[in-house]
Amino acid sequence: MALSGVVLLLFVVGHMVGNMTIYISPAAINGYSHWLQQNALLWPFRGFMLLMLALHLITALELARKNRAAAPVSYIHQNWFKRIITNYQMMISGIVVVLFLIFHIAHLTIGVYATEIFALLDENLYIDVYQRVVSGFQNVELSLLYIIAIGFLGIHLNHIIRALFQTLGFYHENYLSFLDILSTGLTLIIVAGFISIPLLVLLEVLV
Repeated sequence: MALSGVVLLLFVVGHMVGNMTIYISPAAINGYSHWLQQNALLWPFRGFMLLMLALHLITALELARKNRAAAPVSYIHQNWFKRIITNYQMMISGIVVVLFLIFHIAHLTIGVYATEIFALLDENLYIDVYQRVVSGFQNVELSLLYIIAIGFLGIHLNHIIRALFQTLGFYHENYLSFLDILSTGLTLIIVAGFISIPLLVLLEVLV
């Protein structure tokens, strides 16, 4: 579970960095997208990431089952609200992230709810991803949905990053505070990077 989490985390960071090319110029993000689409490794990579996602989900369910079997009776003095939040935040945020991933692919890759702009090409005859993104996020409801979903991704990532250090043997009391700051900081950077695009579209900075 930890190793698949590392791979998925690296993908999320890479995806965010790729998205940031939208701030360079429309040609930059269109060229980046075209390079991805023409890359011979695209479909093998997608298959590998799908495998990692499936592995992460399966191991998460198995771990949850083992945890319940190991402690079937709740601790008497444990706060019930805190227990619910702790036990279910990862499951709920994980489900939201997976559902959002399906919607995100349908929306900006397949073209569900898309307008005629979705099929436009730029001056280099590349798919005009810039206009596709701007047009998609001009829908206030979709942008708010996207921002909320990224918030759930942040909840999931903040826990995952901490857990990765612990599982891989780097979580030691001598640098516990540093790792907590690193986990929270990296999560905030990722969340801010993703939500900045719909926010700036809504503010008409990206047009």
